[in-house]
Amino acid sequence: MSNINRSREPQPVRFCSNCGERITKKGKFCVYCGHRLEEQRAEEAPPAPEVVRESAPLELADPTYKIMDPGDKFRDYTIVKLLNKDTTGIKYITQKGDREYLLKLYFTGSAATVNYLPNLKWLNNLESPHLTWVEEVNQGSTPPFMAASYVRGSSLAKIKKDNPERLTEALVLSIAKQLTKTAKTLHDKGFTIKDLTLSGIMLKDDGNIVILTSGINYTDVDERQDVFTIGVILAQLLSGNVLYATLYGPERLLEQKFTYIPGVSMAFNKVLSECLHRNILQRYNSLDALKHGLKSLPLEPKGPVYTPKPVKHVPADENALEVLNIKTRVEWWFWLLLGVILLLLVLLLSTNFLAVVSGKKEEPLHFTNIFATEDSTEAEADEILLNRNRLNSADTLRGTRRTPGATHREDPRKKIGDRYSDYTPSSYTPVRRGSPIPANFVYVEGGTFGFNRLKENLNHNVSQVGFYISSVEVTQAEWNKYMMPASVNRMGDRYPVDNVSWMNIIRYCNRRSQEEGLEPCYRISGSTADKVSCDFSANGYRLPTEAEWEFAAKGKSLTIYSGSDDPDKVAWYRDNSGGRTKAGAGKAPNDIGIYDMSGNVSEWCWDWYDAKYPSILTTFVNPKGPDKGSFKVVRGGNITNGEGVGLRLLTREKGKPDRGYPSVGFRLVRKGSRSDRG
Repeated sequence: MSNINRSREPQPVRFCSNCGERITKKGKFCVYCGHRLEEQRAEEAPPAPEVVRESAPLELADPTYKIMDPGDKFRDYTIVKLLNKDTTGIKYITQKGDREYLLKLYFTGSAATVNYLPNLKWLNNLESPHLTWVEEVNQGSTPPFMAASYVRGSSLAKIKKDNPERLTEALVLSIAKQLTKTAKTLHDKGFTIKDLTLSGIMLKDDGNIVILTSGINYTDVDERQDVFTIGVILAQLLSGNVLYATLYGPERLLEQKFTYIPGVSMAFNKVLSECLHRNILQRYNSLDALKHGLKSLPLEPKGPVYTPKPVKHVPADENALEVLNIKTRVEWWFWLLLGVILLLLVLLLSTNFLAVVSGKKEEPLHFTNIFATEDSTEAEADEILLNRNRLNSADTLRGTRRTPGATHREDPRKKIGDRYSDYTPSSYTPVRRGSPIPANFVYVEGGTFGFNRLKENLNHNVSQVGFYISSVEVTQAEWNKYMMPASVNRMGDRYPVDNVSWMNIIRYCNRRSQEEGLEPCYRISGSTADKVSCDFSANGYRLPTEAEWEFAAKGKSLTIYSGSDDPDKVAWYRDNSGGRTKAGAGKAPNDIGIYDMSGNVSEWCWDWYDAKYPSILTTFVNPKGPDKGSFKVVRGGNITNGEGVGLRLLTREKGKPDRGYPSVGFRLVRKGSRSDRG
């Protein structure tokens, strides 16, 4: 029987089985995602997990994961060292026999255990020298795990940092060809490298690359997304700027036009520009097209190299300044011509000059319109009668006009004053400025509710004023009217826009408000989210606060999902969407007429994210979230979430405001009352 190591009994480290974050020993709920943990009775507290040093398998409990030490064994794998931990699981470097393996233990409920692990074994069937060998995949064990061959060498990220001169244009071209060929092989089997970075590619001494399994996903994406990812990797490898990760990062390249890389051949820069076009329709239409473009490049760089144009400076020597002197004297004939033109304009506008010159009327030259004459007729009075609105306008002249040298007369309008004595300026209807409330907006009546509470706590703690909110998520047609098209999950005017950053949504709200004659809500004084402030009294479009979002999602009932306890009735999610977003209003609304508050795409909110919020709430009337933070709140769940925590109405997520995320969109809010609809 195996020897059991009982030399020490360390305090167990607990991690949430849903999000992977570290949690307290006695906690009942995860403070990061709200997941309910398995309760442990005090009188029946389970003993610490026993660590087996030899051949007995180590079974990890579902709600708590104990970090294993070097020398511990998991099934046939001996732990060498802990590599890292992320939101999906824990990674170790292990040894089995005389070979080293990367062992990853997945958290129960992770999306990878449903979509990714079952298909990971397919990588071995591809027989590609640029992919790691997957030794074992066990989706049904507790916990689920995967073991792949451990690749020794240097990642491209490490080479870029420590030895950038090694990355010549010829070597990068070789890497590009290998990467494109492997990406095409993966795409044909349903895999994608859309999330691949420099850290996920190892370069061996013989010049061949190996793509790690961490950079491969099993999901259906457009080939042009993989083309873009390859372009980002190549641009970062070729750039000599220390800020290469920012200048050629995916977020920036989706917003700003790609600029050629200095020191790189024009031909290679041309290929990169075809990969990194902001509009997905203007990129290489397939990986085969990119492969053909790379094949056309010479193995060794030839032809012109891109060099930025130098800035031109104005010469400072005296001789040059004499050449630049401009003749400023104006000839006398110019003033004469200008005077004649002005005189003709005065004659045309203030006299019957044209009638006298043409001879159509036998009358002397005299002033008209501007100056009154003594021969005013009753036609003037008739004209005033027909244009009654002029009588009370602000610019109506009152009394008599006096012209030097002319005979004064009584204002003919005084003769008809009695006929319109009942007309007053109050009967004049002003023009309403601004856009009416759109037809697809729903009014949410103000009231009180339990913020981040459902049936387990019926006490109300927040008061919220009424507002209008869009009944469906903002569509691609609405977004493309004011912004560049986004790299969306599913293209089409009726489908919700996703993969857009919080900062770009703020710009969209202001542009749409201005175009519709509304007062913009946001003041943007910089390029980061902390430089954005909101005027909640403005009548323009804006994102909902987290309190407004939850108040609207709950409607008049307390259900697990927005509108029902059954997700199939109200939500598109992992089990019924096929991984594709759907057009709005495809499921039943909640009880106040709002669709897709649960599922389809998650939704950005105005508030900064704080894991302790709203328990640290200090404002209980129309709360607007914490004063500062690093992430913004995302609510609602999406097509990647399964039935349960990720899709629940109270689930809170977070995102960096300068990044777009797949399957994360938004909906709009406008201030107002129910009477504003009319």
